[in-house]
Amino acid sequence: MNTQMKNTLCSLLQHLCTILCGLILPREILLHYGSDMNGLVLSITRFLSYTALLELGIGAVIPAALYSPLAVRDFEKVSAILSSGYRVFRRIAGICLVYICLLLGVFPQLSGAAVSAGMILVLGAGTVLHYLVGIPESLLILSDQRGYVLYLMGTVSVLVSTALQMMLIRSGHSLLMVKFAAMLVNAGMIAGIVLYAHGHYPLRPVAGAAGEPIPQKWNGIAQHVAYFVLENADIFLLTLFASFREVSVYSVYFMVISGIRRIFQSVTVSVQPKLGELFSAGEPDRLNRFFAAFEFVNHFFTAVVFGGLFFFLLPFVRVYTEGVTDADYIRPVFAALLTAAYAFQCFRDPYDKLILASGHFKQTQNNYIVATVLNLGISLAGVRVWGLEGVAAGTFVAMAYQTLYMSLYDTRKILKRPMGSLGRLIFMAAVLFLLMMLAGRCSVPEAESLVRMVLGYFK
Repeated sequence: MNTQMKNTLCSLLQHLCTILCGLILPREILLHYGSDMNGLVLSITRFLSYTALLELGIGAVIPAALYSPLAVRDFEKVSAILSSGYRVFRRIAGICLVYICLLLGVFPQLSGAAVSAGMILVLGAGTVLHYLVGIPESLLILSDQRGYVLYLMGTVSVLVSTALQMMLIRSGHSLLMVKFAAMLVNAGMIAGIVLYAHGHYPLRPVAGAAGEPIPQKWNGIAQHVAYFVLENADIFLLTLFASFREVSVYSVYFMVISGIRRIFQSVTVSVQPKLGELFSAGEPDRLNRFFAAFEFVNHFFTAVVFGGLFFFLLPFVRVYTEGVTDADYIRPVFAALLTAAYAFQCFRDPYDKLILASGHFKQTQNNYIVATVLNLGISLAGVRVWGLEGVAAGTFVAMAYQTLYMSLYDTRKILKRPMGSLGRLIFMAAVLFLLMMLAGRCSVPEAESLVRMVLGYFK
């Protein structure tokens, strides 16, 4: 089995396990602790995730810098790049500590609820640990096309964490204890990543270098901020202008969509290093052939899966939230908008990965700025009037814009191929999407029965 196939299969395994565990665990939290507590924990988690803004895109730039030295096994250069990355991430860890202290003082007033300081500390400890160790090593392993190592470790971590949390929930422990156990399991996985990297690569600390070892070190800022806003603005605005129950409703729908999104990411993330290798080698014909196949497969399955999801999502939520009566979970307009938004994001993925692999950060940064403004502007205006539906509308418009921009940019500037090839692909995807919507509409009762059977199995 070649490395590319191994990476794809192991990534797919991890994401399938994550989806399965992600279906089981939130329902247990809803049933045992209620929608308010579920939404509260999700809000704290998202507020802590805002520290990712401090990365300023360095996590996307490091792999682009690693492809060339890894190709010639220049581990002096590799060590210099990782050391430069570590200096950035450890500064971020220090700022995270200050941010956690601010949350401890501000979050109860912001949320209007009695927030457990212990929960912020436990979740915050996981965030600080994430930045202190492991990120540069993870990026090295991925860039060297050994992502299967990370994916297998992630699979084990997800399974162990879910089993442990389920056991603690059903034995009557507090949610604080449940999340503390999950944090310890994640710490064990990070330790495994660091040990593997330093055991398989001749790395050494580099105190300083004659020049900056990471080209375009800060040119990924616009991409990073836009990605962050697309992923986190909805929860942020709902926390400020709605309620924790609305956050909980959002989380149930997003749980399904993000699970499907992870499956697509399992392929696209594993393909990015290959794109970087072909681009660095200066082989445009091979790059075009490889990308065309990748693009076709991605568009085909995105159209099929998200077209069917249009009519599958509501039956799923209806069955999944049976017995939860403290919030209205049946929101058809919101479901349609969120499904369409993330369909566009999956259509966008091949173009985004090609931009990252080729290092075209500065050339494309205006696109990310426009997407951020669209998302925040529409969501901020919409959340006050339409709530969930308003934030979903902002996400939909921003992702549709980015998909159009990136597909045109890659076609013209990187691949330099005829526009007709892109047009034919868009037409195929649109036809498939509509056909799957029609098929999904006819199979709603069967979908509901299937969901009821699967969830009943895990009760």
